[in-house]
Amino acid sequence: MKNLTPFPFSVSSTQTVLTEPVPLHRLIDQLMIGLLPLVTGKKSFVINDVDHAFRVHADENVLAFVLGNLLSGAINGTENVCIRVEAVCNAAGVQIRVRNNGSHFYSTESHGFSCSMRSAVQAARQLGGNISIYNQRHEGTTLTFFLAGCQTVPC
Repeated sequence: MKNLTPFPFSVSSTQTVLTEPVPLHRLIDQLMIGLLPLVTGKKSFVINDVDHAFRVHADENVLAFVLGNLLSGAINGTENVCIRVEAVCNAAGVQIRVRNNGSHFYSTESHGFSCSMRSAVQAARQLGGNISIYNQRHEGTTLTFFLAGCQTVPC
């Protein structure tokens, strides 16, 4: 993982990129270190619930960009909350979820979140994935990054 600057390149849909499995727990920990000033400024905390053995076959820099945007979006949207990161794998693919337990209704439009996520959605699609946002009054917000058919170790 090199940086979280705006996504400066694109991968052609016909281009194949061979990658080593990315240790997801380690990547989340590295992202959390970079986001620590934002987290503490919002009086929140982040729990990395991803299994230490969980690995994803994906470009690490693109994956870091997508997950960094999901984390910063979850942190920016509320204050005084617990943000939990988890990953699950099933036959359809991998879901990486970033949840905050904020009891206040979070409107993606009023916070400008949808506009800021465009580049992250583009990057997610380049990995063969997609991002969904679920929020409900008094239930918090869940941001899900889904990678269809993505190979993981273990699954």
